[in-house]
Amino acid sequence: MAKETPKKKTAVNRKLIAGVTLLVALVLTVVFIWLGLSGRQMDNQGLYKLLPWLPTTSETSNWRQALVPGAGLGDTKVFTFAPSTEESPAQADFDKAINVLVKRLNDLGWTDTAVEVKDGNLVVTLPSGADTTYLNTLLSAKGDFTFTDPAGAVFMTGDNVTQASFGYADQSGTNFALSLLFDAVGKEAFGQKSIELAGQNITLMRDGVVIVSPGISDPITQGQVSIPGFTLESARENAVLLRSGALPFALTAQGEGVSAAPLLGSNVQKTLILALTVVFVLVALYFLITYRLGGLISVWVLLLQLGLSWFFAGLIGAGFTVLTLSAIFVAFILTVFVIIRLYAHLSQEVRSGRSLRQTLKDAYAGHGHAGLDALAGLLLVAVVLIIMNLGMISIFSELFALTLLIALVLTQLLLRVLLNETIHLFGGTASLYTATSSKKEA
Repeated sequence: MAKETPKKKTAVNRKLIAGVTLLVALVLTVVFIWLGLSGRQMDNQGLYKLLPWLPTTSETSNWRQALVPGAGLGDTKVFTFAPSTEESPAQADFDKAINVLVKRLNDLGWTDTAVEVKDGNLVVTLPSGADTTYLNTLLSAKGDFTFTDPAGAVFMTGDNVTQASFGYADQSGTNFALSLLFDAVGKEAFGQKSIELAGQNITLMRDGVVIVSPGISDPITQGQVSIPGFTLESARENAVLLRSGALPFALTAQGEGVSAAPLLGSNVQKTLILALTVVFVLVALYFLITYRLGGLISVWVLLLQLGLSWFFAGLIGAGFTVLTLSAIFVAFILTVFVIIRLYAHLSQEVRSGRSLRQTLKDAYAGHGHAGLDALAGLLLVAVVLIIMNLGMISIFSELFALTLLIALVLTQLLLRVLLNETIHLFGGTASLYTATSSKKEA
């Protein structure tokens, strides 16, 4: 005769599994946050380090190496560039020069900078952590590109280049190629010259200096060309200059950079970190008071979201900038509302006397699914903006898409698992998860 499995033993085993699951998740979270605050030396010699990535007000923390502060929120260096012209340029030329310099800086990932006209010069404010030697060279170059035939006659200019990129030219790893896409005029001009000059060279010049003179073996009439013979640095530099367009005049750096305070104020970094910490604490208190044990789980998830968002911001080199803060905390606020919407439904159903476990399952099919739709929809919009390549909007969208993806995983998977295991371990008593007792308890 078959024996009935003892229900009590099964319940105890399930509680043990839930307890172990929550304990492991908690330990991993604590280790992750601890590493985010302190970093870790990866070898005995100290050559390899995991830098801390969670912003704090400490002046001795190395998190600023992982998240380099932009000019708005961190120490800066101010550089002055004088126009290399006999007469003072017109305001229209200054406006064009500012636009070109901003494009070059943004192209290199420095979005939190400032370029302005002052006393007939261009004043550029850069983060103190920027490679200013390289940037000064890039900013002062006029960037006037021309394509010439063997006789030196110009048949097209950099204005006919619509896209410029670079990549490996061969398997050596040291030879890079500059890839160019031409407009209709450039396509026609380059195609015609490649036919006329078969077996000869076409020269690419920048500011009157020969960069490269590749040989033409076959006609190139598709409107795009790949030119080898560059180092990584020169290929990147010329691609940036081609994408930004030429300055209306060359610039000359006036001395060394002058150290200065952040653009938004000397204490803005510390004030901002403290303010955002207060926001998190207030959100945490709201969840703990309103949803009790469920609120504790939500605070756990929100802390992980911020930790992961800052980790990936450091990993992709986003820096500590206004754009980075905006992307991370807009996603954080959206996550808060998604969780509140889910919990509000749970509380309403539990107060009416329904089983919390069944309510959780139904909630993810209803209100939880609405949160999934909202986050997924915004993620799709962010991806579209990235593809459209709209400058600073696309830069914001890259990190925003990443933080939305983190929010999706945490709210739709981790939060559900943690809540489910918590219910198994502590039970589904309504008073543990909402400040208002259920009808059955009343």
